Amino acid sequence: MRKDNSSRRTPTIRDVAQAAGVSLKTVSRVINGDKGVSAGTRKRVLAAIEALGYRPNVLARSLRGRKTYTIGVIITDITNGFFSTIVRGIEDEAFARNYSVLVANSDELLEKEKLYVRIFVEKQVDGLIIVPATGSQAYLRDLASHIPLVFVDRPPWDFSGPVVQVENREGAYRLTRHLLEHGFERLAFLASDLRLPTVQERFAGFRKAMDEAGIVLHPEMVKDGAKTIHEAYRKTHELFVLPLRPQAIFAANNLVVQGVLKAIRERNLRIPQDVAVVGFDDFEMADLVQPRLTVVAQPAYALGKEAAVLLFSRMTCPSLAGETVVLPVEIVLRGS
Repeated sequence: MRKDNSSRRTPTIRDVAQAAGVSLKTVSRVINGDKGVSAGTRKRVLAAIEALGYRPNVLARSLRGRKTYTIGVIITDITNGFFSTIVRGIEDEAFARNYSVLVANSDELLEKEKLYVRIFVEKQVDGLIIVPATGSQAYLRDLASHIPLVFVDRPPWDFSGPVVQVENREGAYRLTRHLLEHGFERLAFLASDLRLPTVQERFAGFRKAMDEAGIVLHPEMVKDGAKTIHEAYRKTHELFVLPLRPQAIFAANNLVVQGVLKAIRERNLRIPQDVAVVGFDDFEMADLVQPRLTVVAQPAYALGKEAAVLLFSRMTCPSLAGETVVLPVEIVLRGS
C-alpha cells in the first residue's frame, strides 16, 4: 500500500535552526551568503538544510528585502572561451552568495547591449556586470544611481564606472620584447578592432617595444578588422603576399591567432622557422598545436570573480566610489 505523503509538512527555517542548533538569525545569514559565519557553523546549517530538504522562499525574500537575488551579465560572445570563463568566475562567486546569474550576448552591438540592459532592469536584477560594446555608454548615467554597475575586461565609453581589467599594455610590451630578443624585427600586428580600449592598449605596448628597439613599424604590417577567425585568416594572407612578409605575427586575441594558424597551415609554413606567432590570450588549443604557442595568459576566471566581488561590494555599499582593478598577466613561453 502506497504511503500518502500529502500531509507531510514543508520544513521551515525554524526547523533548520533547531536541527543545526543555531539561531534563526544564523540560518538566515548562511542562506544570504554572509561571510561572517564560521566554516563549522555554515557546514552544520547547510547539512541541516540538505537533510530536511528546506528550500528558501526566494519570492518572499525578494519582497521583504526588495531584492530578486539575481544579477545580469552582458558579454560580447559566450562561444568565445575567454568570455565564457569570465562568466564562470562570476557565476561561482554569485552562487556562493545564493544569487542567480542571467547572461546575454551583445555581439559587440551597442543597441543589443542597450536592449538587454532594459530587459534586465525590467526583471529587477540587483546589479549588472557588462563587457561594454563599442560605442557610448552615456545612456547608463541615470541608471547608475538606481542599480550597481561594474564593467569587466574593458572600460566603458563616455561613462565613469568601476572596471576590472588586465595589464594589456604591459603584457603586449613584454611579449613583443620577447620576439625582438629572439632576433625577429619585421613584426606584424593583427587586431580584431583597434577601436576597443583593450586592443588599443595592446597595440600601444607593441609600439613601445618597437620604438625602444629603434625599429620602424610600416603601416602595411598593421591589420585591423579581424573580428572573426575567417577575417583573421584572410588578413594573414594579405600579410603573406607583401614583398617582405613578416618574420613574426602578434595576434591581438585568441580568435585572431586561430585564423593566423589556419593561414599558416594552408601555406605549409613552419612555425617559428618561417614565421613566428604569438598571441594575447591563452586558449585550449595553444597548448596542443605543434609547436605550442607562446602567449600572454589572461586570468579570465579571476576577472569574472573580481568583477562579481566588486559588484556585491557596491550592492552592499552603493556610495563606494568607482575603482579600477587591474590584474596581472603571465607570459607563457612555449615553442612558437
